[in-house]
Amino acid sequence: MTHALAADVRRTTTAADCRPHLYLRQVRMSDLDSMNHVNNVRLLEMIQDAHIDMFYLRPGLPGQEIRPRFVYARHELDYSEPLTLQPEPVTVTTTIGDLRRSSFRVTSRVTRDARVFCTCVSTAVAYDPDARCSRRLEEAELALAARHATPEAGR
Repeated sequence: MTHALAADVRRTTTAADCRPHLYLRQVRMSDLDSMNHVNNVRLLEMIQDAHIDMFYLRPGLPGQEIRPRFVYARHELDYSEPLTLQPEPVTVTTTIGDLRRSSFRVTSRVTRDARVFCTCVSTAVAYDPDARCSRRLEEAELALAARHATPEAGR
């Protein structure tokens, strides 16, 4: 894939096509630590579950199969307030930003109503497991990322 093609994928995706990925998750008793707050590691697991849902379980249109291959180079988490057990599920809202030839930024927020409990910014890098090195994102992967991209993605 050429850089020009990556730019074409971003240009053909309109703002109306771009939407955050939403993932609902019920807080479980096993998520709680000794202080009855959701453990920090469990928050990252919730975010990872949302990423798996976005990239692997619902990635393509009917008849399409997209299997992105990437690794995380970085996770940066900011914990805003403790998350406790309540009947309402949390929502993990995920967007894609800074879309480049071989990497992109994934921003996820764990919320309930207007309250933000955690924000995670991850850097994902396209990876070739056979060559054991980074690679360029494929056209289908770019299109999938563009579907959840923020307006400034790829700039």
